[in-house]
Amino acid sequence: MMDESALKQRLKTAYQNFKNRVSVEVHDAVMQKLNDIHMQAQRLVDGQDGKLEGHEFAHVLSLLDLVPEGGHKLPTDKSLFPTRVESDGELLGVGQWELLDPDWAISFEQWLIHIDDKASFQDQPQRIPIPDDIDIAICGDWGTGPWKPDAPSTKVATQIVKCAPQLTIHLGDVYYAGTAQEETDNLVECWPMGSMGGFTLNSNHEMYNGAHSYFEIALQKKFVQQRGCSFFCLENSHWLIVGLDTAYDADTFDFYLKGKVNQTQLTWLAQLPKDKKVIVLSHHEGLAIDGRNHGSCYQPVVDALGRAPTFWFWGHLHNGIVYQSQAGMLGRCVGHGAIPYGNARMLQGNPDIAWYETRNANDPNIPLRVKNGFALVQLQAAQLTESMIDEDGGVPFHQVHA
Repeated sequence: MMDESALKQRLKTAYQNFKNRVSVEVHDAVMQKLNDIHMQAQRLVDGQDGKLEGHEFAHVLSLLDLVPEGGHKLPTDKSLFPTRVESDGELLGVGQWELLDPDWAISFEQWLIHIDDKASFQDQPQRIPIPDDIDIAICGDWGTGPWKPDAPSTKVATQIVKCAPQLTIHLGDVYYAGTAQEETDNLVECWPMGSMGGFTLNSNHEMYNGAHSYFEIALQKKFVQQRGCSFFCLENSHWLIVGLDTAYDADTFDFYLKGKVNQTQLTWLAQLPKDKKVIVLSHHEGLAIDGRNHGSCYQPVVDALGRAPTFWFWGHLHNGIVYQSQAGMLGRCVGHGAIPYGNARMLQGNPDIAWYETRNANDPNIPLRVKNGFALVQLQAAQLTESMIDEDGGVPFHQVHA
């Protein structure tokens, strides 16, 4: 983890430069949002119920020495604040990758630097033919890198390789903020490519860097089949597999947390063939974690396609979840590629959920962690077989769809 004094100095420098170049109204709106996040985090720390959205920014005001009136600095010492599991499975703790890991503040530093400096959006998506019989590994939120000897990302990559898929697809998130070094070390140099290649999506964490490293490093040096474009279509006789960029035009001042599919992609979606089954891939969620509400991208995508997709795989939420059919769509959350998370008790007994990961990973360093994993999709003509595969090669969910 980064030295706190170095992180504070970096953050203060980025903040001062930001304050000097934006209007008072913009500055104050951002600070109000940070105040809200800080106080949400403080309530959780103090044992109250609630949901922390934007946890990446929880420590920012503490590090800037701008703690809100009536607030207090958030904990940074493991011995004084033991990790606990929130109802949605997130780990509320100060360890690496947990909700109160101070290094998440790197995301805000990068957001400040790149608030008005995004990479150019490319609008020439590839339509790539694939065999009618093909195995595809799909994994989200994998970009932690090998941060410890038995890192979940390393174990998951090992199992992907054992499955020998023809294609591997990353649903986005390279941590902490998709910087050039992180994109190189945590994705490009260690992502397990399939025998026929691999693809990767844009995400909120990559947008904190203005998506520069996503477009200029990941797509140029590793995922070259995308030809520099962040959305694509894989096509065979029976299926369209559509990868979308739900991050690029998401709300900057909401820190890209809620997905948005821009008009360029919606127009393109509307022009795709109507006579094939559709699998949508995105970073942001198609359904809320409990399956009871649609994500912000759902209706625009359905309207553009003219129908609900057959399957929708997403990340963003750090969990492995299989949803029951909703309006003909089978939703799948595979955001459990690497980030440590726990048993989401809010999902227990939910009739909208067919399966979710509850099995402990037996990780001595993170005792509350449940197993990380990925999805394996096997197409055989019109038939699709799906398997959720864990970091140890177990298959806790398997289903064949004719």
